[in-house]
Amino acid sequence: MYSYKNKSILILLLFSLLITFSSCNDDDDPVIVQPMDIVDKAVATTDLSILVSALQTANLVDALKGNGPFTVFAPTNAAFEALLDSNDSWNSLTDIPSDLLNTVLLYHVANGAVASSDLSDNQTITMLSENDIVVDLSNGVELLTIAEQMVSVTTADVLASNGVIHIIDEVMLPILDEKDIVETAIATDNLSILVSALQTTDLVDALKGDGPFTVFAPTNTAFQALLDSNASWNSLSDIPVETLTSVLLFHVVSGKVMSTDLSDTYAKTLATGPNDENISLQIEVDGGVEFNGDSKPVTVDVEASNGVVHIIDKVMLPPNVVTLALNNSGFTSLVAALTDSRHTTDFVSVLTGDGPFTVFAPTNAAFQALLDSNTSWNSLSDISIEVLDAVLKYHVVNGANVQADQLVNGDVGTLGGNITIDLSNGAQIKTTSDQTVNILVGDATNDVQGVNGVIHAIDAVLIPGN
Repeated sequence: MYSYKNKSILILLLFSLLITFSSCNDDDDPVIVQPMDIVDKAVATTDLSILVSALQTANLVDALKGNGPFTVFAPTNAAFEALLDSNDSWNSLTDIPSDLLNTVLLYHVANGAVASSDLSDNQTITMLSENDIVVDLSNGVELLTIAEQMVSVTTADVLASNGVIHIIDEVMLPILDEKDIVETAIATDNLSILVSALQTTDLVDALKGDGPFTVFAPTNTAFQALLDSNASWNSLSDIPVETLTSVLLFHVVSGKVMSTDLSDTYAKTLATGPNDENISLQIEVDGGVEFNGDSKPVTVDVEASNGVVHIIDKVMLPPNVVTLALNNSGFTSLVAALTDSRHTTDFVSVLTGDGPFTVFAPTNAAFQALLDSNTSWNSLSDISIEVLDAVLKYHVVNGANVQADQLVNGDVGTLGGNITIDLSNGAQIKTTSDQTVNILVGDATNDVQGVNGVIHAIDAVLIPGN
């Protein structure tokens, strides 16, 4: 017979089994928490909700859920709102062109997981948009973009299963293809006088062309210094249009030349001299970058859709042959010879004239060889001024601007007598003293064109015969 006692035992037995089952469940089947990837972390962070929406709009969610690892610089909601406020036609993410949004987002992602402790001052990081950012640790962790934004990391090292997130206070913008060189200059406050100069000379359309161009862009301060240098120039309108046009074209080189491509050389500018030959711009990088002898870069590699802009601190004036020689450290001996105080001929005045001149310029090594050829000559001052005068005149052809590819065999009259061009064994000069001297064709100092003539470097000092 089933009794009350048996019923109580059964209840106790069932309760005991329930406790045992529950205990086994806790020990044998723990709750497994899946690690969060970069997208999951962003979704879980309230202040990154607009970033998440942007990733969804640009179809980049799957990419950032990939294996990586990635480093993501994640703009806050306030940063995205500021981006939308910066353009009157953007009320939401969907108003931003999809390719533009995609490029902007990729400018916030780099391959590899880079913790804040791995960052170093002036470190360059190439983002997936193929544009760089530069790390600045002088005031916390900041990032300098190619658009010259300085963006701060507000929260670093948010670790995810496939990388790391650093939260930043501004959306980083690459320099986008929508802006050409002129539009880039217009968008740069410190280049407003340059823009006015381009408008005054009707060069705007030329610099909005396909290019590519490299523009060395003087700052407003540089243009003001140019105006201050001439008592009759109070504004751009006081500079003759032809002069201003030539000056501006002297700041433009065909082709896209990044700062990393610069070397000690001469570049052909769009300004022209005699025979419409392109005037040479001297570029020096050894010991610090300088253009045209004394103009220095302020900001380099400002990219535009049709080239690149390097902002410089001085307006560069197209040089004559004297200025070209003065600015070149390889011609210091020639300059010393030309400016010797014993001269009765004012060579500087002569060679700053209209010309045109073709100057065969001996290198410093050539002058040293001349001194070494006579035991009584230790310096230029040991050479009689009459001899030095005759020698220097023998290097100048007046009334002709002859590029290397225009040289022809035959006699050429100089200010000091005839020389003979001989192209049978390279470009050579034969003198009336039976020298054979090489024109350094292919050297950086060959075909150096100025406003009033051209310079060719030669490897020996030309000596006229008796």
